[in-house]
Amino acid sequence: MYSFDKFKKNGLTISSIITLAVIAICLLILSIFNIPTQSFKSALQSMCIYFRGPVTIFCYMCLIFLLYIFFSKHGKIRLGGEKATSEFSTFSWLSCLFMAGCGIGLVFYCHEPILHYFSNPYYGKVIGSQENVAYSLTLFNWTINAWAQYGVLGVILAYFFFNGKRELKLSSIIPSKYPLWVRRTIDVIMALGVIAGLTTSLGLGISQIASGFKYVFDITLNPYLLMAAIGFVSTWSIYSGLKRGVKWLSNLSTILVIALLLSMIVISMFSLGIYDFPSYFFNGTGLLLYNFLSYNDFYNHTSDNWAASYPIFFDLWFAAWAAFVAVFIARISKGRTLREFIIGVVGFPILFTCIWFCIFGRLGLEYKEIIYDNMQSDISTAVFIFIQQLVDNTSYIILAGLILVIICLFFITSSDSGSYVIASLLTENKEVKAPEKIFWSLIQCLVAMALFYIGGLALVQSVSVIMGILVVALIIVGMWLFIQHIRKS
Repeated sequence: MYSFDKFKKNGLTISSIITLAVIAICLLILSIFNIPTQSFKSALQSMCIYFRGPVTIFCYMCLIFLLYIFFSKHGKIRLGGEKATSEFSTFSWLSCLFMAGCGIGLVFYCHEPILHYFSNPYYGKVIGSQENVAYSLTLFNWTINAWAQYGVLGVILAYFFFNGKRELKLSSIIPSKYPLWVRRTIDVIMALGVIAGLTTSLGLGISQIASGFKYVFDITLNPYLLMAAIGFVSTWSIYSGLKRGVKWLSNLSTILVIALLLSMIVISMFSLGIYDFPSYFFNGTGLLLYNFLSYNDFYNHTSDNWAASYPIFFDLWFAAWAAFVAVFIARISKGRTLREFIIGVVGFPILFTCIWFCIFGRLGLEYKEIIYDNMQSDISTAVFIFIQQLVDNTSYIILAGLILVIICLFFITSSDSGSYVIASLLTENKEVKAPEKIFWSLIQCLVAMALFYIGGLALVQSVSVIMGILVVALIIVGMWLFIQHIRKS
């Protein structure tokens, strides 16, 4: 007879069983009750408006916390101790953390500046031209607030894991004097948040990959076979370990993204005669800093709907996403000082994101009407229609194919790092075992398939926002406990 102890030893803990049960119940409710998608969208909008003030203040707290750590003596603390050495090269470290933290969303929303060019509540009310304000609003949504959350939670978890000898779990923020069931409940809730956040992003990725193949190559892909194929590669990647599959795929993704951006710059310069990327970049980033307080106008109810659709939704989505990104980047950051950690986890991704939206935003202005119309009707094909306008047919096939490969790699790197984190949260072993990582990789794939079939992406987005709120509360508690801890040490 297969004993429960053996069952537990192989990775399916009580926390895992509870997590699976909650997932099964949610999927069952969705499949039985045909809840209108509009109901979820309305609830999502209302939640974002209601929490706009608290979320904005929370983002300020994250910035203040990071600045304090960076400029104080605590910035010299080395993760793992004074003699600890890095497990990953700087390039691999930055590649892994960036691909885990962004990825699919950047490609899906690469022409977001065009959306804000035609519609935003700030043009004429803040300093800046229409195109520069639009670019700065995109940066507002995707840079400082997002990576500050990742950085804060990452610093806390990495320090407690490497220097405090605690488990690599979100519940490790809470001192061990609290009951075990409290800490395990936190891990279950956070694991559900990771699954919800990942499924939201993976849903975007699947829709863009399928739409891209249909539009570019006139090939209709079965979404379930596509998810299964990508799930298979993700499972191989996570099975091979962080220092092999995950690192290799992250490095490859970074190289291809750089190749794509360089190609876009070369094409724009020699085919379109566009050389003003530097001025567009500095005007947009300058306006972001200058208008930062104005964009955080949570007291201005005339901008509520816009904020609920963009920055607040993104901030809470990023918070849910932070539940796994922070664990992952904490795990790969041994040997870095806290100051280096903040530069790598916050500074570098912000710079890269600014460059990404600078290139796509500036080029998008040349075809803004076409892009905007397409984003209104089918945002998943907007980037491919843009590329089609930009180059000849042969170059179009090459660039579109490159973008599809990048999306697939983003999909895979997010999935495999997410599987590692879910297994870390729910395991009772000191080190996550291969069967646990494989199991949660397969569960992710099956949940994505089920939600795609049911049509529950709107629900998952709502759940992501709820989980984001819970992660925000956990980060606030973590900041307070962390400051108390390092001031005593």
